[in-house]
Amino acid sequence: MGPPMTLRHLGGEMPGWSDATPAGGPAFRCLLEALLPLVPAGARVLVAGPHDPELVAALPAEADVTCLVRGEEDADALAGSGATVLCGSLAKLNDEFDVILALDGVSRLCTVEGPQYDWAESLQALRRALRPGGALLLTVENELGVHKLVDRTTVTSAHTDADWRPVGEYDTTPGNPARLRDRLTADGLTVTWLGTAWPLPSAPTFVADEPTLRHGASGALAAAASGAAGAAYAGRRVLSDPRRLAAAAIRGGLGPELAPAWIVLAFKGTATPVALPPAVLGAGPMPELPPGRLLEELLIGACLRHDLPAARRLLTGWVAEQPAATADNVLVDGETLSVLDRARPAVETPVAIRRFAAMLLAGGYEHPWPAARDAGSLTAVLLAAAGLDAGPVPVDHDPPPVPDSLREHEERVRRLEEQLADSAARIRHAESELVKRDGELRRARLQIDMFSGKVGYRLGRLGARAARKAVRLMKDR
Repeated sequence: MGPPMTLRHLGGEMPGWSDATPAGGPAFRCLLEALLPLVPAGARVLVAGPHDPELVAALPAEADVTCLVRGEEDADALAGSGATVLCGSLAKLNDEFDVILALDGVSRLCTVEGPQYDWAESLQALRRALRPGGALLLTVENELGVHKLVDRTTVTSAHTDADWRPVGEYDTTPGNPARLRDRLTADGLTVTWLGTAWPLPSAPTFVADEPTLRHGASGALAAAASGAAGAAYAGRRVLSDPRRLAAAAIRGGLGPELAPAWIVLAFKGTATPVALPPAVLGAGPMPELPPGRLLEELLIGACLRHDLPAARRLLTGWVAEQPAATADNVLVDGETLSVLDRARPAVETPVAIRRFAAMLLAGGYEHPWPAARDAGSLTAVLLAAAGLDAGPVPVDHDPPPVPDSLREHEERVRRLEEQLADSAARIRHAESELVKRDGELRRARLQIDMFSGKVGYRLGRLGARAARKAVRLMKDR
């Protein structure tokens, strides 16, 4: 990247400090590659905030790259990268640049040793550092995004040393894409592209621009966001399943409003034309999206409605056309079933159906087979509905990890309580029937003894007569 690494302290630097989880990932790198026409030889580029070293290395070697970090440990780690390193607070920055990359946002640009800028003040500081005609690529975290709605921690309470200003939704960050555009425009910036980042702001694996997310193939987009959320939150404790919430938001047309973060490309003054991909999945642009709805969603809907013919039709079509794909990787468009992500490993059909059965039970979804209360029995029912021989219920030796959702836990507890209450009611009914039958049995035995003329019964009758006669004699006296 040009001259050897130089380190300058701006003031307000934090000794012995390092910011965890810097912004990075293949999706960000894909966006940077699309922006390379904005970085000609000799262009001054500012990488503001903690970024993965691979992102810094992806910038052109002919560019004059400067990294701004607040922690001295982070500054030392950038040694040898070939970039100029500025260690200190954003408030001390007094230089100008052609391109500014702030993919980590602005929340980690100020230090405890200097002014505490809010979001609006940080944006103005970055705008001042931008030359006329310069480009700003900025990530803005959504305080009402899916990642916040499923978080079990309180964002307005400090949980780590880095949370010395846990303002959460009480900051000046715009709350939706329209307000974000208006705010940037009011500050003299021209917004040419706005994308949504899923499932985490600092490390998205799925990025889609606003028009694509609103008007594109909602089924495939919802499946992509759901898959990204499932991979990021696998095994993590959450309030609710983020896969379910992300997919519902996109299908309902609220994807841009509930996205974890927005990525904006804005220019100071006249904008330079640049083509960014409408959607990025993983490390590259997303291919053309097929139409249709996710098979898993259609099967869940049929189960919730107790629509057995629709469930059988979907199951039989699944095993006939895409038997090696799981239900969360198949799109249904009329009578056509297509695989969404062909890179996923193939699985046996019974195992795929068992995974759907496990998801149906774990998610607390209602279904028309109340007697099937475990994955094994429900799998046998679904295999029969699909026209397959149930046989021995298959075992899933490599189940994919899923989010540890509190709401789904509560739903399972509720169902267990219902089962216990039902079992208790059955036990009480059985006990009452036993008492009733025991009384009937005693009366039947007396009648049998009476009609059979047994010695015991006769002696009992004689004793009863003698007792009654003695009582009458005593009354006569």
